[in-house]
Amino acid sequence: MSLRSRKARRVRVEVGGRQFTKVGVRPRDWRDAYHLVLGLNWPVFFLIVVTLFVLTNLLFAWIYLLQPGAVAHAHGFVDEFFFSIETLSTVGYGEMYPLTLFAQAVASVEIVVGLIGVATMTGLVFVRFSRPRARILFSKFAVIGRFNGVPTLMVRMANERHNMILEADVRLTLIRLETTAEGAAFRRQHDLRLDRHHSAAFALSWTVMHPIDARSPLDGVTAEALARSQAFLTVSVSGLDDILDQTVHARGVYTPDQVLFGKRYVDILVPQEGHTILDLTRFHETEADHDGH
Repeated sequence: MSLRSRKARRVRVEVGGRQFTKVGVRPRDWRDAYHLVLGLNWPVFFLIVVTLFVLTNLLFAWIYLLQPGAVAHAHGFVDEFFFSIETLSTVGYGEMYPLTLFAQAVASVEIVVGLIGVATMTGLVFVRFSRPRARILFSKFAVIGRFNGVPTLMVRMANERHNMILEADVRLTLIRLETTAEGAAFRRQHDLRLDRHHSAAFALSWTVMHPIDARSPLDGVTAEALARSQAFLTVSVSGLDDILDQTVHARGVYTPDQVLFGKRYVDILVPQEGHTILDLTRFHETEADHDGH
């Protein structure tokens, strides 16, 4: 390996439950910051916001201290720090206010920084809250059992919200390592044929089914074969949220150890007098298929 290759930037990512390392990735630039912030979870996002707020005020407090007596009634670093907070948030000075031209100039800069910071944080929080998201529950395991006498790969989904996803479409994809006739290994994607890939209104549960016949890339497959080929399944669903009137989507991933052979899902629709109960407490439960395999 060359020196250049050894020094190439490395980034670790997870795809289909497996760890991959990208080598030679270009360094991030400032335009990636927006994407990175939106991808953070809420605790980390708020931690970063609070950290930036504290560090900014510590910096300005130190700048005010460069000229002793620049801020009226400020006695030491703590007073300068809280004066900086009042200035940054434009809440008013109270007893402390800038006395010198230096302090007034620094306060003016800090007010501009505060206005930009508040506008930026407000925009980021709004975007994070307003992004349309589907609340789709995917079964913990995909199962392969018989349906109408045909071996069938099944994945169960449920809409956890009390609304409908209109014109919902689902795709089931098999991704695995294959070898060409020339002996080259490459990762290939197979879009699996489904009994039904479209639903006019996805409101309760939906079991996605792929019949495993002679045309299926899973014909004759075993659990060991899935593991050897480093295979995984992805299921993605998208549609129009009838309340938000925006497109929402969700995705689930299944590794070979999450594919159960000779199983089927237990029934979660329980008929009652005049209505039907959707029992999500048993959503992930499976049992032996009809043939007991």
